[in-house]
Amino acid sequence: MNILVLGGTRFFGVHLVRELIKQGHKVTIATRGNKVDEFGDRVNRIKVDHANFIEMKNAFLNKKYDVVYDDIAYASLDVKYALETIKCDKYIMVSTSAVYDLKWDTKETDFDSCNQELIWCNRDEYSYATTKKQEFWSENRIENL
Repeated sequence: MNILVLGGTRFFGVHLVRELIKQGHKVTIATRGNKVDEFGDRVNRIKVDHANFIEMKNAFLNKKYDVVYDDIAYASLDVKYALETIKCDKYIMVSTSAVYDLKWDTKETDFDSCNQELIWCNRDEYSYATTKKQEFWSENRIENL
């Protein structure tokens, strides 16, 4: 499969890219290019700022992927920009537990994005937890349009 990983050079993204390569997929990582990765010629690279719509549009013009793993979406506009600029069959956004009001027995169903107000925002406009919730809400809303 032809797979794009937005991110892939830090945290769990490194492990994801390693596994995708091991499974024989054609992998492209898209990052701002601030960190040298370990993948050598085993991946393709695209340098792009995920939070900049024009850069995203130009970087992914005339490209198509089977799967996109978005490991670096931070706010609702990041998700919107990815979905509007990248042609793909499947988009998978990874988020954090910051979308939940954590308690001892937290379950995925404890957060219902469909019953929340969607605010299109950039990452510097609200707290980390609020922007992560907006990111989650935007993906769910766009998916269900």
